[in-house]
Amino acid sequence: MTIRLTGTEDFGEFCQDVQLFNDYEGKEQLSTWFGKYSFHWTGLRHNLGLGIHNNEYSQPVIFEQKHDDSPLLTSKFFLSSGVRTVTPNVPGVSDDYEEVAGYNYLFCLPDVREFEHFNANKRTECISIYWYPDLLDSFQGSFEQLPTLLEQLRENPIKERFHQPLEATTPAMWLVLKQILQCPFREKLRQMYLEAKVLELLTLQIAQWGENHHLLQRSLYFRADEIERLHHAKAILNQRLPHPPSLLNLAKEIGLNDFKLKRGFREVFGTTVLGYVQSLRLEQAKQLLRGTNLLIAQIAYQVGYESTSHFSYLFKRQFGMTPREYRQPKGL
Repeated sequence: MTIRLTGTEDFGEFCQDVQLFNDYEGKEQLSTWFGKYSFHWTGLRHNLGLGIHNNEYSQPVIFEQKHDDSPLLTSKFFLSSGVRTVTPNVPGVSDDYEEVAGYNYLFCLPDVREFEHFNANKRTECISIYWYPDLLDSFQGSFEQLPTLLEQLRENPIKERFHQPLEATTPAMWLVLKQILQCPFREKLRQMYLEAKVLELLTLQIAQWGENHHLLQRSLYFRADEIERLHHAKAILNQRLPHPPSLLNLAKEIGLNDFKLKRGFREVFGTTVLGYVQSLRLEQAKQLLRGTNLLIAQIAYQVGYESTSHFSYLFKRQFGMTPREYRQPKGL
């Protein structure tokens, strides 16, 4: 059975608890017969907001919400699982898109009605940052390689709608996300610390978007059909993750030589074929660590690593913590 909720739903029989820790921080928790939801928010200076979402439902849930008409930007970082979003009849935004674990997104959706689809028995963890374009004007000097949409919003914060996927969350981002979840301070020091980390995370995200834009410009070296073949290679790697084809076999399968495959993968996707496979494997491992009771050695083998120690080394290098530390978080 699919549960349908709205932002103004009268939860009635549900147990809802709102805790206000102080004037700028609080937590909303919801415990229902079909699962649990929590949202921890923190208000910071410069109209910055930080939100930590955590939910898991035993039934599929469709949550309907309506964005107001302000030019609010949302930077979203998925730590586990994800969500499918349907935005019917919104010019410039896909009608149906997915946000998944290990990737980050930036969007501005004023005056939009959307429907978020959550799968059953999947724990969804997400950190969101809410900010306005004039934040960029609070810093002196000029910006280099600022993405076009951000530049337009900064100069003229009109009701521009967009949803921008920004590729995989980088190791530097993962470290900051971990630090946000494990903030060691309280009261004003906590607020100062979180503001610094939120600005650091935004800096990394904007830089990533600028670099992706630069890579896209350089990818013009490749013909449209070659770029399509590169996307086919990416899909093949997604489908055969535990046992991916060799570089030569993959190149042969998509109809490119291995040189163009290697160069194209780096220029179009910003990583190597091996780096992409490794990133996918480690993201899958994260979901298995939180979503199953499998031994770490079993998870390593399932995602394609025969050596548990090598898997643990790669995991810590990517996420800044060991698989065991990730499985037993101190945050939420």
